[in-house]
Amino acid sequence: MRVHGGNVKVRALRANAAAVSNPATGETRKVAIETVEANPANINYVRRNLLTRGAIIRTEIGRARITSRPGQDGVVNAVLIE
Repeated sequence: MRVHGGNVKVRALRANAAAVSNPATGETRKVAIETVEANPANINYVRRNLLTRGAIIRTEIGRARITSRPGQDGVVNAVLIE
């Protein structure tokens, strides 16, 4: 998508995987996203499984909080919280 100033912004319209970082071990793995469990931006985003920054997602290795902005950056980065 072209934005102000002629720059290009990549949006993530769908995502089935996230780069999840484990702060205890320092490793990052690409894991599948199972569902959205909580979203502080809007309670209705959980029902629609929308990914925003700060959303809590359930993955194969546990719960994680999204730290990137998928609608702005086009990637889903998260930090393991359990």
